[in-house]
Amino acid sequence: MITIDSFSFTYPGMDTPALQDISLRIESGEAVLIRGASGSGKSTFLYCLNGLIPHVFAGTSLGSVRLNGFTLPEVPLREIARTVGTVFQNPDSQVFMMRVEDDVAFGCENLLLPREEIISRRDEALRSMDLWDLRYCETFKLSGGQKQRLAISSVYAMGPQVFLFDEPTTDLDGAGRQEFIKIIRNLKDKGKTIVLVEHQYEDYLPLMDRIITLENGRIVNNSMAMSSPRTARKTTVAPAGTVISLKEIGFGYDRGKNILDNIDMTIQRGEVVALKGDNGSGKTTLLKILGGLLRPLQGEITILGVSGPTLESLVSHVGFLFQNPDEQLFAQTVAEEVAFGPSHLGKKPEVDRYLNIAGLKAHSRRHPQTLSRGQRQILAVVSVMAMEPEILILDEPTTGLDSKSWHELFSLLYDYANRRGTVIFSTHNEYAASAAGRRITLDNGRVISDEVSG
Repeated sequence: MITIDSFSFTYPGMDTPALQDISLRIESGEAVLIRGASGSGKSTFLYCLNGLIPHVFAGTSLGSVRLNGFTLPEVPLREIARTVGTVFQNPDSQVFMMRVEDDVAFGCENLLLPREEIISRRDEALRSMDLWDLRYCETFKLSGGQKQRLAISSVYAMGPQVFLFDEPTTDLDGAGRQEFIKIIRNLKDKGKTIVLVEHQYEDYLPLMDRIITLENGRIVNNSMAMSSPRTARKTTVAPAGTVISLKEIGFGYDRGKNILDNIDMTIQRGEVVALKGDNGSGKTTLLKILGGLLRPLQGEITILGVSGPTLESLVSHVGFLFQNPDEQLFAQTVAEEVAFGPSHLGKKPEVDRYLNIAGLKAHSRRHPQTLSRGQRQILAVVSVMAMEPEILILDEPTTGLDSKSWHELFSLLYDYANRRGTVIFSTHNEYAASAAGRRITLDNGRVISDEVSG
């Protein structure tokens, strides 16, 4: 099915190849897990399989990649798309239509399938990813996890023979991950070929035929070996005064439907707090209210002693990291990215310090968008931290991070908390949640549990 022979690839302007001397054969119907640290070449590997390299991404390549006997550079991208479907890390890059069911049908329409078959495939995909009740919903109103389900559904509906998944469950809650596991099992039963890139891969091991480990663009292991994530080290931080107080907070995007309902919450200085809950439970909405990006429709909010604070009053005191790091990376180099925030606040940027913390010193002159997803996530985090806010808010900060990277991230966050900073983050990652000193769980816009680590 897929044959890779002595393949290497180097992006323009880079001295080191992103992939080096890759030789591999993936048989029809095989399920293969690709793992490796952030920046190891996993996403680039997928781009070689779906034709984005060389049809979209320029660079220098050696060796060959063949699909069903055809050399991929010689096959038009539109033809490759009939056989290979890809679900990318960022679901927004795969959402094109205004309504959910129209977006699922979009790919099938581009394949010029009969109307009856389009409807049949669309409906099956919507039910498979538990989106049936949202089929008439506007896509821009979906949560990050729901958008990821939509992206998976849209590819699933097109019925390719080869499925490539690049961190597909990063923004899915536990129930969503279980649904995705069912889809993988169903695809295997139908004889589909699956190549899955995942950092949190333990749940998928029973379904995988092989695990391939990449390191610095090379295959260093090709087996079923596995390793368990370590438990993140926590530091006990003594609370030191209230920084956030919420009383009977309510909020809704549409009249008559509240996303948040009667939220009461107090957060102390120095706490590291995880917000848990399924997609659509209100986590991101609550974070945006805490960051001043949204104003509650009812209730009282006090942040850092200011009642009813505005966004302008919070800018230099509250740092916010969005779910998708690419939404807040815009400088020409990594070093400039770290320096941008503090410079515009009139502070002296400690660029080298934060680049060392992030492990990005060697990449200081690179453009941020040439980094891996995990590296971009870490860069976005330290760019916010470099502004030295009193409160740090992070929406799904472990997205795209390998185990080593997110353990380093939490060491960074606890160091920040020990210096009297306050950290609040949302997550689907149970390991990340367990690393927090306090875990607050939301369900349908309400707080249903509030636990403090012993």
